[in-house]
Amino acid sequence: MRTSPFYLWACLFLLTACIQEKEATSFPPYPQAEGVSAPFAGFIGDTLIVAGGCNFPDTPAAEGGKKKFYASAYAIDVRQAANGWKPLASLPSPLAYGACVATPKGLVCIGGQNDQGAQAGTFLLNAQGNATALPPLPASIDNGGAALSGHTVYATGGNQPDGGKALYALDLNADTLAWTRLADYPGPQRVQPIVIAGPNTLYLIGGFAFDAAAKVCTPSTDMLHYDIASDSWSRLDTLVSEQDGTPRCLAGGSGVLKDNKLILTGGVNHDIFRQAMEGKGPADYMKKPAEWYHFNDDLLVYDLDKRTWQVTSDVSGLARAGGILLEHEGLLYMICGETKPGIRTPQITVLPL
Repeated sequence: MRTSPFYLWACLFLLTACIQEKEATSFPPYPQAEGVSAPFAGFIGDTLIVAGGCNFPDTPAAEGGKKKFYASAYAIDVRQAANGWKPLASLPSPLAYGACVATPKGLVCIGGQNDQGAQAGTFLLNAQGNATALPPLPASIDNGGAALSGHTVYATGGNQPDGGKALYALDLNADTLAWTRLADYPGPQRVQPIVIAGPNTLYLIGGFAFDAAAKVCTPSTDMLHYDIASDSWSRLDTLVSEQDGTPRCLAGGSGVLKDNKLILTGGVNHDIFRQAMEGKGPADYMKKPAEWYHFNDDLLVYDLDKRTWQVTSDVSGLARAGGILLEHEGLLYMICGETKPGIRTPQITVLPL
């Protein structure tokens, strides 16, 4: 039977209306009024926990303000979000720029940074916010990433001592817990990458390297694949270009794996970020309106079976750097992050998959 154009238009209209209704559903903002960037965040059951992070609460970064790190933690039952956020026990110390992995045992929080510098400590956070110390990393990592494959947590990327590119693994089922160093990832260092795990595999996506002495910034525009069984790295693919054809780096972005598809979003603009890091940005770089920075608000889906990209452009609420993307029960949650350099948001964006 031939389907009429009107019928197709009506279906599309109804589908769009349903999506817009879901997108418009309000979610209580994070209790830290100014918002935070780079917190620990993850789900334990239906409870979303967000802890730590940083912002500029007094004087804006554009005016030379001092960054503040937080130890506060909050939880919200997403099935009853209208009941709001509940305070939890504070973290062992103020922290941001660490990595967080949801496991059956709780949230594993790894490394990070605070006023004392880069950290190597790791701990397990339960649903009440109580922290149990885990073995520290062999070396500090901040602005890196981590993921869970099977019962093993993997951490890599970020700032490591002496420009290191180590991959570490912690088997949560081992009789004696200890981090093991595995094969270094190839190529340039990757700060603020996206790290995602699948069965017997890891994906290290985007990020950037910066040579402070030479003032050279190298954003990574590809994705690496790590095979756990063989302890070996390979190049997976190039990130899909921006809408104008320029490269995409996703530094400061976030992502999840669902149905063997990588779902990626957020992060800075390749060219604007590189120029700023190299000291080539305009004198008023920190004072531009948020849209000038072109943070990535595209939702990118990479099919690992077909090696193809699907791009949904200009999705409201996803243009964040240092935000955390999570998936739970068919919904995507973009949590806090920067809307422009130095400016955080407390907003939680919720989208249907």
